[in-house]
Amino acid sequence: MRTTAEAPDTSPEREPVGDPLAEGADVWLLAEEDVERFAEATGGLELLTEEERARHDRLLFPAARTRFLGARLLSRQVLSQYAEVAPAEWRFDKGRFGRPSVQGADWGLDFNITHTNGLIAAIVVRGRTAGVDAENTPARPEALQFAPKVFTPLEQEVLRRDREDQQGHAFADSWVAKEAYTKATGMGMARGFDAFSVHRLRGGGLAVVDDEIPQDERPLWQIQVLQVWDRFALGIAIRGSEDEPGPIPVRLRSAMAELLPESPAGGPR
Repeated sequence: MRTTAEAPDTSPEREPVGDPLAEGADVWLLAEEDVERFAEATGGLELLTEEERARHDRLLFPAARTRFLGARLLSRQVLSQYAEVAPAEWRFDKGRFGRPSVQGADWGLDFNITHTNGLIAAIVVRGRTAGVDAENTPARPEALQFAPKVFTPLEQEVLRRDREDQQGHAFADSWVAKEAYTKATGMGMARGFDAFSVHRLRGGGLAVVDDEIPQDERPLWQIQVLQVWDRFALGIAIRGSEDEPGPIPVRLRSAMAELLPESPAGGPR
């Protein structure tokens, strides 16, 4: 179910950023421990709107403020790689269930952001819809008790069949796959996780089974889980286009190495 992702290429010979996303999706990674350096180099709180700064200041815990700031800065810097908009100029709308989207000019971009203890990630696509979620892996043993509330009976049975020492990884993988999917649909946690399934396919890969999606649209969904830095399960969900069926390539990119080329490569040390 899980794929070990190759580390983002941080060599000087790497092609410049600004790819048109015509052939796939980019997922940008920023380690939480790099947020302070990233903020210093990109403008920090000054890039945020007044409302965003107020939300940041209301957060009680330093770690929560760090992740909030990192997520907002990463979103702005990343989106500016694909459109002629300065990072400070981006404005965002929220959907019915809180999913952010780009406000204003139609650049054809869709993005989604996630953060967990140690990692912030943003996915960007053009002409498609995407969701991303990250969690530390393996999940803590006490998390397994919530399986009946968030997994379908079939998913629970598959989890029980895994070796005991692998169940924490399997739980985290299933969770991020399902949350990435609900984020891509725009509902997020408002959608009951036990109302749909993400199945492991015999030949590898994942497939979503959701009665709210017409049968002929299900093949358009690409669900995958990557292992990042040996510590995180990264779930990715992309709804493709009927005009462009088939696998959608996903590239992992380093925010520190590519957006701040003068900085040392980021990531856990």
